[in-house]
Amino acid sequence: MKGLNNFRPPRTLLRKITRISALSFIMVIMTFLGLYLGLYVDRITDMAPNFTFLGLLIGIAIGFKGFIDEVLVERRRES
Repeated sequence: MKGLNNFRPPRTLLRKITRISALSFIMVIMTFLGLYLGLYVDRITDMAPNFTFLGLLIGIAIGFKGFIDEVLVERRRES
């Protein structure tokens, strides 16, 4: 048990975990921004679920695109 208290993960691993966590957070934020933008446009146009659904899909797509782009950049750095 004494040896486990002194364990410190390498900085590169901590950087990768932090970067992936930040990208996941950005993906969630983009999803909610798309949802709320769709709700706002629906309120203006009185076209109830149409723009909400569209905004949600666009937010998810943009979030995943950014996440995948960053993962590809990270893979290129490793190789």
